[in-house]
Amino acid sequence: MKRILIILLLLVSILGYSQVDVRKNAEAFSKGLQCKYKDDVNGAIKHFEDALKFMPDDAASMFELSEQYVTANRIDEGFAMIKKAAELDPNNKWYQMRLALFYRNFEQFDEFIKIYESLTAKYPGDINMLADLIDAYLMTKNYDKALEKADLYVKQVGADTRYYHMLANAFMDAGKEKKALALLDKIKAMDPNDQYINISLLEYYEKKGKLDQAFNELIDAIHNENLDFATKANIYEYWFNKFQDSKDIDQQAFKVGNAFVETYPDNHLGYLILASYYLKRDDFQHSKDMSKKALEYDHTNYGAWQYLVLSEAPLMETDSLMKHAVEALEYYPNQPVFYWFAGVSHALKKLDNEAIGYFERGRKYVIDKVLLADFDSYLGDLYHSVGEAEKSFEAYDRVLRVEPNNALVLNNYAYYLSLRKERLDEAKTMAQHAVELEPDNEIYLDTYAWVLYQKGEYAAAETQMSKAVKLLKQPDKTYYEHYADILEKVGKTEKATEYRTKAKTIKNE
Repeated sequence: MKRILIILLLLVSILGYSQVDVRKNAEAFSKGLQCKYKDDVNGAIKHFEDALKFMPDDAASMFELSEQYVTANRIDEGFAMIKKAAELDPNNKWYQMRLALFYRNFEQFDEFIKIYESLTAKYPGDINMLADLIDAYLMTKNYDKALEKADLYVKQVGADTRYYHMLANAFMDAGKEKKALALLDKIKAMDPNDQYINISLLEYYEKKGKLDQAFNELIDAIHNENLDFATKANIYEYWFNKFQDSKDIDQQAFKVGNAFVETYPDNHLGYLILASYYLKRDDFQHSKDMSKKALEYDHTNYGAWQYLVLSEAPLMETDSLMKHAVEALEYYPNQPVFYWFAGVSHALKKLDNEAIGYFERGRKYVIDKVLLADFDSYLGDLYHSVGEAEKSFEAYDRVLRVEPNNALVLNNYAYYLSLRKERLDEAKTMAQHAVELEPDNEIYLDTYAWVLYQKGEYAAAETQMSKAVKLLKQPDKTYYEHYADILEKVGKTEKATEYRTKAKTIKNE
């Protein structure tokens, strides 16, 4: 009887102690969660550690404590804690997932894969687990296993082909090009409008040197309704920057331009591409039409304004050129090209002072020395036209400092000096140099002859004027008058009378 009583007392004692441990464990665990939700990391760690003192095999407390250790940057302790929890309760997927996360962070991918293979077998419908497993196989370059899992992924989610894209790239990088193409073809068969399929195939064919097929994918990409416009524009720029010297690039531009117009009829880009295409082919009317169309949808587009004035100039549409060049300057007041065409168009309309204003303002924005010389060359002619000789000569001097062999400026400078009978030695040197540069130019020969005439070098003047007259393609009043004046000075009065009579029958000036 006494023995039985002792055993009962021991049982009560044991049971009582056990119940106290469970209760205190639960209290500590609860306090730990409260601290966790308040972001009190130190408090949470203390209470979860207390919970384990009262129940050393409490896997739940280990799980929570592992997280808090990581937050406190006690990584190794966190790893040890979750590892123990996963051993105690190997069927708890959350423990296994956190343990696997540690392995992945430690780049122990084999251990991660082992856990996730087991998890995905137990939970085949969890696509997030499957996605993580695919990522792990990609990280370890086990592409065949990644493809196997990717097939399972696609079966569950439908047309989500992102892993096929990743694997195609991986196979390409690994030199397994046939597998890469097979995957890309598989994607296109599943979804012809897959967002990135055309880009992937373009890259594949380009890498293989099959540029015609690559370009076809570019066209398909533009038509692909699921690919955003910005990406299409970037692909276009990439292609035309890389293959700008290709013999096929102009025809490709035509096809791309039309593809953009068909797909985005209310966007300027397609029209802009076509404007450039037609301009390169000297089809100025179509280039003008496409430029104006581009401006309908983006009236501030620099390229469209530039193509428009470049098209109108050779069409000799002076009024339109003037209007559009001036209008373009409202948007681009620092662009020399628009000052140039504003100046040229005003000059063609005999609005010389206005033209001078545009050329003078525009030259301030010119960086290129050759273009600056063009501005100054025009200014030299215009200042002469309005009677400002000194400004004209200053402009010509600026040109010749940069381009000493500019035959046109040498000729004009010399001629205007000869008309004023000033600096005739310099004028002779310039006129002679112009003729040396272009010996069969009748204009330059006429100028040279007239400078010589003004200097009193009549025999030399006759020689040069004779050449000029012989080169004329049609009778010219000024040339005949010059020739008559020179012939009289060398005593050839009969011939002089002949050319003066001819000059009187000609109406041109």
